[in-house]
Amino acid sequence: MGYGEGVRGGLVCCLLGLSLAGAQPSLQLLSGHRAPVGAVAFGPDGVLALGADAYIQLYRSDGRLERTLSGHTDTVYALDFSSTGLLLSASADTTLWLWDARSGEVRGSLRGHRQPVWTARFSPDGQLVLSGAGDGELRLWSLRGGSRSLQMGRGWVYGVGFSPDGGRAAGGGQDGVVLWNLTGGRPFPLLAGSSVRALAWGPQGLITGDREGQVQFWSEEGGFVRQASAHRLAVSALVWGPDGPVSGGQEGRILRWKDGRPQNGWETAPVLSLALRERWLLSGHDDGRARLWSLDGGLVRVLEPPAASVAALAFSPDGRLLASGGWDGEVWLWEQGRPIHRFNEASLEVAALAFSPDGGYLAAGGRDGLTRIYHLGEKRLLRALEAHDNGVSALAFSPDGQRLATGGRDRLVRVWDWRSGRRGLEFRAHESHVTGLAFTLKGRGLVSASSDESLAWWLLEPDGVRLLRRVSHSGSVYSLAQSPDGQVLATGGRDPRVRIWDGRTGALLAVLEGHLEAVGALAFSPDGKRLASVGWDKALRVWNLEGRTLFSLSGFVRPLYAVAWSPKGDLAVGAGRLGQGGTIGLLRPR
Repeated sequence: MGYGEGVRGGLVCCLLGLSLAGAQPSLQLLSGHRAPVGAVAFGPDGVLALGADAYIQLYRSDGRLERTLSGHTDTVYALDFSSTGLLLSASADTTLWLWDARSGEVRGSLRGHRQPVWTARFSPDGQLVLSGAGDGELRLWSLRGGSRSLQMGRGWVYGVGFSPDGGRAAGGGQDGVVLWNLTGGRPFPLLAGSSVRALAWGPQGLITGDREGQVQFWSEEGGFVRQASAHRLAVSALVWGPDGPVSGGQEGRILRWKDGRPQNGWETAPVLSLALRERWLLSGHDDGRARLWSLDGGLVRVLEPPAASVAALAFSPDGRLLASGGWDGEVWLWEQGRPIHRFNEASLEVAALAFSPDGGYLAAGGRDGLTRIYHLGEKRLLRALEAHDNGVSALAFSPDGQRLATGGRDRLVRVWDWRSGRRGLEFRAHESHVTGLAFTLKGRGLVSASSDESLAWWLLEPDGVRLLRRVSHSGSVYSLAQSPDGQVLATGGRDPRVRIWDGRTGALLAVLEGHLEAVGALAFSPDGKRLASVGWDKALRVWNLEGRTLFSLSGFVRPLYAVAWSPKGDLAVGAGRLGQGGTIGLLRPR
């Protein structure tokens, strides 16, 4: 699809001050990618509430966007309305907020969790809030003040809910399900040791869904009733409707249930969230869209909330094109700040991008395990390589452009003749996700980085591969960059320090300190004398290789995961800036 055939995007310009010495470059913000819709809720007067990225969008039932609520500083994972119309939001920034949805004003916040809050619900009378966090903590809040805490375990809590009479509460997550009698008595487990991904109370009791795609039915007192297989992948959302439960799965199916058995449903994109009111169902999806369904007729409307979410960036060798990959599974091509094409074959996050050395092809590695090769001249998909079972996390073309190396979450590295689709070498490179790859200049060697806290140098031979050296790294490695002459490597990861290595010997040359949190991505300047880094501290830093910060740029509301440096000198940063709809920042450091 060309730009004139439906690609939507815009350009906003602004100036941001630099936090350290240096000139103030103009920052252009490019808008296009969508974030997954991880939270949905029905509000009063037909309001539809969607949570995508750090924003909350409020729509009318006719699909018209009425208001955007901003205030959270990280992804919104849960939304719920009280019986009085108060809106509750829970976020990865560890906070819960209370909003007046009609005016958009904040009525209060609930603070106390130490980890991202994945789920939250109002009690039936609207006086209590139950929330669950990433460290296994359930917390019961009273809107009159005070809270109680219950530690389920150490894993994420994915779902919480109250019984219809408000006398019981339940939490479900990686450590199973806990039932909590709020009028007295100790909480007790229902599914200890089983990973639950969704939970909902209804008039007939409690239902839970697990990562294996099964749904469990329980009485209100916690007695096991039955279990049924329903989804091919994890059950990601559950709600009770007038005719019985409705479930959503990560494989993209929405199923209606009757008498404890799945009935007819709909095929759609991977489901993240569900809400139901009367005969209407609202679903949030991994493709960045929300869908409104009628239980009597099917799909009514598709909503596409604008939100910022970029996971990968790459410039073409001549610097003319910028490619961006998003959590929405799309790959966008940009030229001079304008979107010119969009590839949308993938349904899950695009985690890695690489241009071929001649600039004619683009490789995109996705969380669906495929590496897609695009012919840029013809704007079409050339080939999809079934690269890795659990997602592709790293890509690198050989200098002559004949081979493509892919690294995955399955700990493997594979080397392909990508034009024919034939797989050549394959080897287990690490004990955890492969997060970075770089060929040596002559193409006979390959360097790999991993979240197993190591770097490895490999010699690629016609009949196999030989490990030359392995170097320990402080903390998981999230990013690997190679200087244009191949002499220097840079790494960043969980440890907020950036490390500079001799690309040939593996000797540590320098440690750069300045980021406050994990380093998400790195890129060398065209002359190889400077290094750009972006981090979870929402900041960009540019360094010389001796470790001095030349300048830094802050003001981003989201952790930064992507950066690329053009041969023409332009620097691209993902994601954007709150309130301006930006997903990619473009600037030219002096």
